[in-house]
Amino acid sequence: MIEQEDAAAIVRDLVIGNVADPFPLYDRLREIGTGVHWSDVLGAWVVTRYDDVKAMVGSHEAFSSDTFFDGAPGIHNPDDPEQRRFISISSRQFIFQDPPTHTRIRSIFRHAFTKQAIKRWRATMEDVADEVLSRYRPGQELDIMPGLAADIPVAVIASMLGVPRERWGQLREWSESFGRTLDPGVQGPLRDQSIGTSLEMMDYLGDLLHQRRADPQDDLISLIATTAADDGERLTDEEAISQLTLLLAAGNDTTASLIGSAMTLLIDHPDVKQELKDDPSRIPVVIEEMLRFDPPFHLNFRKARRDAVFGGEQIKAGQMCFQVIAAANRDPRQFGDPNTFDITRDASKHLTFSHGIHFCVGAPLARMEGEVVLSKILERFPDFSAGSTPPVRRANNILARGWHSRPVTL
Repeated sequence: MIEQEDAAAIVRDLVIGNVADPFPLYDRLREIGTGVHWSDVLGAWVVTRYDDVKAMVGSHEAFSSDTFFDGAPGIHNPDDPEQRRFISISSRQFIFQDPPTHTRIRSIFRHAFTKQAIKRWRATMEDVADEVLSRYRPGQELDIMPGLAADIPVAVIASMLGVPRERWGQLREWSESFGRTLDPGVQGPLRDQSIGTSLEMMDYLGDLLHQRRADPQDDLISLIATTAADDGERLTDEEAISQLTLLLAAGNDTTASLIGSAMTLLIDHPDVKQELKDDPSRIPVVIEEMLRFDPPFHLNFRKARRDAVFGGEQIKAGQMCFQVIAAANRDPRQFGDPNTFDITRDASKHLTFSHGIHFCVGAPLARMEGEVVLSKILERFPDFSAGSTPPVRRANNILARGWHSRPVTL
């Protein structure tokens, strides 16, 4: 009983406690009892150990991803026709679908994001990184999170989608608004505003979609507009717009978070930074350890389709389950000395990109973008260091706890 109360208090702190550093709490939660705990605050089970997290996210037969209306993404005013229109589009993201719908939509991307296919985008990434980094000078102090770390990913994904350059700034604002609709802490007027702004983005992407169906180009919007799924049919307008919105949001925030954590880890580990300056070919391996050590998303979630037992706890059909990716990635049962940032370890089995049929379709793209950006930063600003004020983590978003601010002297 005491252990259950301790676990419940830790989850409460993580959800509503404005915690600056969640990792010590993840460690405690994982090592209490069997690492599986009920949370009244979340109204859900919390699963923290590597084997349990991997098994749960990998078992789509037992745990459903059809959770859009069970959490923050589905919150809206049903009396508002515009909010109903937003929900009708947003709920079609394939990350919130089970087979066969998930299989059908994901088949569109089957060949677009392979390691071989994304090589064609490397030159674009390098050009975008060079252009953004050229705005800064050595010795300049800045907070990289609202500028450098955010500008590169949105420019890259906008280029790949085929969004005209004059809209890139608007795209970032739209993407940030859409991200807020996924945050359970955003309620009231701010949620209404975020949904309205997100609809502007969806309508704009819808216009581009119709243009590409009539006149295809060499970009991702054209791919989604014209490619038939494995059932031989193209996606509907709402399905296509929903996937474009997801690609934009996922390609923006996650990579910005990776850039922030990568620069932080190299500031904290100057010996590693020196090794990468001496031998940039090691960057891909180091990025895997960065992804393990501080993943962009700390939580995943599923809904039990049938009764199941995890960690000796009886999970009932219909109950929500949160998988703590950040805790699983530091489980000593899977990774030796897990709280040490160790670039010599094999970190490739981390769960940052999930597992099973929902393994992140954009993982090869994220890895390549991280490699390109980090190599360009080290090339242009080899002596970057901590800024004059300490960095601050996001504390009001339980899903994504990347850096809110990360002052750096370039």
